[in-house]
Amino acid sequence: MGNFIAPFWILLLLLAQPVYSQDQNNADLRSIIQIGKKDTVHLQALLDLGTALFRFEPDSTIYYSMKAQLLATELNDQKRLAYALKNIGLAYFIQGDYLEVLNYWKQSLGIFESIEDRVGESNLLSNIGAVYFNQGDHPRALDYYLKSLDISQELGNKLRIATALINIGAVYNEEEKTQDNALEFLLRALKISEELDDQETVGTSSTNIGEIYLNKKQYLPALFYFEKAVDAFKKTGGNIAIALNFIGKTYAAEKKYAKAIQYQREAYQTAKDRNAKSEMTKALVSLGDVYKEQRLFGQSIDQYNQAINLAEELDSRLDLQKAYSNLSEIYLQTNDYRKAFAFQRKLTSINDTIYNSEREWRVNMLQFQLDLEKKEGEIEILNKESDLHEVEIQRASILRNFLFAGAGFLLIIVFGVYYQYRFARKSNKIISEERNKSEKILLNILPKETAEELKQYGSVKAKKFDKVTVLFADIKHFTAIADSTPAENLVNSLDYYFRNFDEIMGRNNMEKIKTIGDAYMCAGGLPIPNKTNPGDAVKAAVEMIEFTQSVKDLNPEGILHFDFRIGIHTGPVLAGVVGTKKFQYDIWGNAVNIASRLESASVPGKINISESTYQEIKKLYDCEFRGEIEVKRGQKFRMYFLEQPAQVAV
Repeated sequence: MGNFIAPFWILLLLLAQPVYSQDQNNADLRSIIQIGKKDTVHLQALLDLGTALFRFEPDSTIYYSMKAQLLATELNDQKRLAYALKNIGLAYFIQGDYLEVLNYWKQSLGIFESIEDRVGESNLLSNIGAVYFNQGDHPRALDYYLKSLDISQELGNKLRIATALINIGAVYNEEEKTQDNALEFLLRALKISEELDDQETVGTSSTNIGEIYLNKKQYLPALFYFEKAVDAFKKTGGNIAIALNFIGKTYAAEKKYAKAIQYQREAYQTAKDRNAKSEMTKALVSLGDVYKEQRLFGQSIDQYNQAINLAEELDSRLDLQKAYSNLSEIYLQTNDYRKAFAFQRKLTSINDTIYNSEREWRVNMLQFQLDLEKKEGEIEILNKESDLHEVEIQRASILRNFLFAGAGFLLIIVFGVYYQYRFARKSNKIISEERNKSEKILLNILPKETAEELKQYGSVKAKKFDKVTVLFADIKHFTAIADSTPAENLVNSLDYYFRNFDEIMGRNNMEKIKTIGDAYMCAGGLPIPNKTNPGDAVKAAVEMIEFTQSVKDLNPEGILHFDFRIGIHTGPVLAGVVGTKKFQYDIWGNAVNIASRLESASVPGKINISESTYQEIKKLYDCEFRGEIEVKRGQKFRMYFLEQPAQVAV
C-alpha cells in the first residue's frame, strides 16, 4: 500500500477454552476461589475469571491465570494448564508485550500438540499468527493461519473457518493488487459470522472490510463497516478503540478534521481505560497526522512525541517509523534542519541503516509472495468450503422438491466448477506476476547463486572463502556536513553516489555488501570464488575516485560534493545470509576489520591498500609505500597508496 503500514487488526480465537461456568458472574467465580479447595472446580473458576477480565484488567488475568498454572501443574491437568498459559498470553497481548505473548502461547501450543487436542492447536496457531502479523512478519503469520485453517476444516468448525478467512484476508490486504481477494475472503467471513451471531467476529471482519474501502477512498462504505464494528464490539466489550481510530482516519481523509479529532481522542481514551498501549500509540499517531495536515505543528509534535514514548516502550517499530518520518518532515517545513536531520537519522536507524522504507516493504512482500506460492494449493481449499456449504443447502431443497432441487443442484455444481476455474486462473496470474517481480527484487538484494540456494532450501549455509578482497569507502567530515545540510538534500546526494557506486561494482565483478550511514562496503571473489578479485577491487576503487571527481567537475544540481577515503585488503572471510524479515548477504572475519581500518587510515581522494593486496596488483599499478602505520589498539599494517597503472601493464 502507499504508506507501507500494516492493517491494525486481526482476530484472536478466544472461544476454544472449555466453558464449565460461563453463566456465573465474576462474584460467583471469586467466591469459589476463596473457598480454596484445590480441585478442578477451583481450577476452572480461576481460568474463567482470567478469561472474563483479560480485556479490562489484564494484570488480574495474569494473577489468576498464574495461580491456575500452578494448580493445573499440581493436579497434572494438562489441558487446563494449556489454557492457563493461553490466558496469560492474552493478557500480555492486550498490553502489547509480544515477547511474553509468544513465550506463553508457544508453551500452550506444545501442550495441546502433546495431548492431541486439535481444537486447542487450531486456537493457538491462529493466535500466534496474530502476533507475527502485528509485528510485520506476514509470511510467518500466513503459515500459522493456514495451519489453523487446515485443522478448522478437519473439525468442520465454521467459526474458526471464518476466523481463518479474516486473518488470511488481512494478509492479502497488505498488497494493493490483491485487495479484491482480501475483500472477497472478508465478506465471506462476515456472512458466516452473522449467521452464527458471533459479534466479536462480526466486529473484526467489519473493521477489515472498512479498512479496504478506506484504502480505496470509498468513504461511505468504509464508515458503514467501521460503525458496524463499533456496534458489534459494544456488545462483546471488544476492542472498540481500533474501529474508532479508523472512523477518525476516514473523516480525516474527507478533511472533516473536527470529527476526526473527536473520534481519535475517543479511541485514545478507550484504549487508555483498558491499558491497551499499542492502540493508545496508534491513536496518538493518528492525532498527530490530523494536526500535521492542518499545519498545527506544535500540537502535532506533541502527539508524535507521546506516541514515540509509548512505541519505544513497546518496541513498536512501525509506529516509530511513522512518527520519526513525520517529525522529520515537520521540522524540515519549519526550517529546523538540525532536528529534521536528527529524526531522519532515527528513521534510517529504525530501518537498519541499509534499506529505505520502500525497499524494506518490498523485501517483506517478497517473503510473503514466496510463502504464498508454497501455500497456493492450501488457500484454494477456502473456495471448496464455500461450495460444500452451498451443496448442503441444495440437498435440503431436494427433500422439499426433488425435480426443482435436482436442476438447481446441477446448476450449482456447474457454477462452482466454473467459479473455481476462474478463481484459479486469476490467482495463478497474480502469483505468476508477483513471482517475476519477486525474482527481480531478490536478485537486487542477494547474489544470484545465493538467491537460488535460499529459494531451494529456505536458508543459506555460511561459507568460508580463502581469498576475498574487501573494499571500504566513506566520506570525509560527514558528521559536520550532516549537521549543516537539509536532510532531504543530504539523503538525495548519498543516494546519487551510492547508486553510481552500485553500477561500478556491477561492471567490475564486485558484490555490494551493504551501506552503513555514509560508509559503502563491497567485496570481490564471492559468492563464486575467483583469482581476479584484488585487481577487480582496485579497478572499481579507481572508477569510484574518478566518479567523485566528475561530480565536482559537472556540479549536478542539488548534489553535494563528497570526498571519499578508500581502504582495500585481501584475505579470508566467512559469508552468509542473516535476517528473517529482511534478507542481508553479509561477510565476517579479520579481513573485514583490516579493510575498515585501512579506510580510516586513508586520506580523501586516495586508495589505501594492504600488503596482501599490493602483492597481488603490484605488476599492474604503481604504488607508494607508506611504511608500517598504527591504526587501532597498537596494531600496525604495511600500507600503500595506489598511484596509477604501471607503465608495463598490458
